Amino acid sequence: MRRAPDKPDFALYLKAFAVYGRNLGVLVPLFVGMLVVVAFDLIGNWLWSPVGGAGAPLTGLIGNLVLGFAFGVALIFADDGWRHGRANLRTAWDSGRRNAGNILLAVLGFGFILYVAGAVGAILPIPYLSLLLQLLALWAFIYAVPAAAIGGIPGGAAFSVSLQTAKANPLATIVLLIVCAIVYVGITVYAMNAIAFSLPYYALEATKFLLTSLALGYIATVMAKQYTDLRFRPYW
Repeated sequence: MRRAPDKPDFALYLKAFAVYGRNLGVLVPLFVGMLVVVAFDLIGNWLWSPVGGAGAPLTGLIGNLVLGFAFGVALIFADDGWRHGRANLRTAWDSGRRNAGNILLAVLGFGFILYVAGAVGAILPIPYLSLLLQLLALWAFIYAVPAAAIGGIPGGAAFSVSLQTAKANPLATIVLLIVCAIVYVGITVYAMNAIAFSLPYYALEATKFLLTSLALGYIATVMAKQYTDLRFRPYW
């Protein structure tokens, strides 16, 4: 039995716009997660300022876990949207709550792996090695959170599943990584810079909040579809 050839599905990225447009509820968990992150930042600045910000990394870690869990719920919602046309937020939340432990472990492990890859690259005197190692880690483990959220796979095993899926479909995974990077950087950096000069100061953070959520919503939509297509692609 041979697995279908590794061919990137470019049409997926166009179809995702229609699915995204019909299921804007994918933004709800992301909005909530972003709000919690902002709240943690404000509380952390107040709480840790007497000690020179010593506890800021802890606050940042908690915020990243919250946003990572929100992204996991968004993945579940997007997968439901692909399958049924219209997704149900309550169903996505219930599924995310049941898989919360797996999602959080995957998010924590994903962040740790990226940190280690960057740190190892920074130690060795090779230009751009840190960036290359981080990109390799992203390619290998890009499906870890979808595996935990959509597949319900335990956090540790999700990394093995992600690596197997990426190795079996290297080109499709490279395309996914490139598209996600273009969307995220294009919206949160270039689009933000293009409109920032026309916004009053108090609107800057709200606009960044909105643009980041919009980017993550599209990324969740394409990532959910690609994971299920590649992971459950039939054999022949």
